[in-house]
Amino acid sequence: MEIKELLALATEIRTAIQGYLAETTDYGEVLKRRPQDVTRKVDLLAEEAMHRAIQRREHCARIISEELGDHIYPAGGEPEFTLIFDPIDGSSNVVMGIPIFCSSIAYSPNVEHVRFEDIQASVVAAIYGKTYYALRGGNAWVDGTRLPRTICGKTKRAFSVYTCGATSIPEAVLAFLISNGDKVIRVLGSVALELCMVAEGVIDGFIDVRGLINGYDIAGAALILQEAGGTLTDLEGRALETEAGMTHNVSLIAALQNKCYDELQALMHVSR
Repeated sequence: MEIKELLALATEIRTAIQGYLAETTDYGEVLKRRPQDVTRKVDLLAEEAMHRAIQRREHCARIISEELGDHIYPAGGEPEFTLIFDPIDGSSNVVMGIPIFCSSIAYSPNVEHVRFEDIQASVVAAIYGKTYYALRGGNAWVDGTRLPRTICGKTKRAFSVYTCGATSIPEAVLAFLISNGDKVIRVLGSVALELCMVAEGVIDGFIDVRGLINGYDIAGAALILQEAGGTLTDLEGRALETEAGMTHNVSLIAALQNKCYDELQALMHVSR
C-alpha cells in the first residue's frame, strides 16, 4: 500500500466520522464495557468506515484494532498486509465536545509478527483537519510540511504528563509538575496526537506513568516521531521492540530533542 492510498484511507475515515458526529446525537452511547475502556457508537462507525474503505479498494487486510481486535477483513480472505488501527484516540473528548481526537493507521507489509520496527508507513488524522504522516526512512510530515517545523512565537517549553489513574506517581514527576519555571503542562487527552505534536516541536516532552498505553494507541504516532528525529521509550529507556498488536499496558517517555529526553528520563532515576 502506497502512502497516497494510506492517506486517502485516513481521509475517508475522518470524513465519515465528521459526518456521523454532525448528523447523530447519541454517538457517545456506550455499547460495550472493557476492563480499561468502553466502546461507543462512534467507535464502531469508524471501524465500519475502515471496512468499507478496504473493500472499496478491493484489498484484504489483517486489521489489529482497538474495538474489533485482531481480524481479517473481508473475513475468509488472504490478507495482503497489516493495518494497526485506532478508530478514535481521544473518545472521551468526543463525548465532551472537545475537538482533540484522531484516527491512527499504521501499515506493515508483514501479515504475521508485526513489530514496531516492521511498520513502514503511518497516518494520524486529527478531526480538526491536520494530517500527520511518515514513511520509514522517508521523513515525517504534517500537511506537506516536513517535521519538525519552526514554531513561531513559542516562549515556554510545553510538556504532556499523564498521571491520572496511575497506581503510584514518582515523587520526581510530581515535583516536575508543580515546579515553576519556563514550562507549561498540557494534557490533551489524545496520546497519538500529542506524540505527533512532539514530532512537530509543539510539545517538547511527553510522559505517561499510568501503565495503560496499548500498541494500537501509538503504532502510527511512534513512526512519525521516529522519522522526525525524536525518541520514544518505556520508563526504563528501552525501545519498543515487541509486536505492536501484543503491546499492552506500557508507560512511555517521548521527546524530540535528546537533551529533553535525558531530562525526563532522569526523573525516573531520581524516583528510585
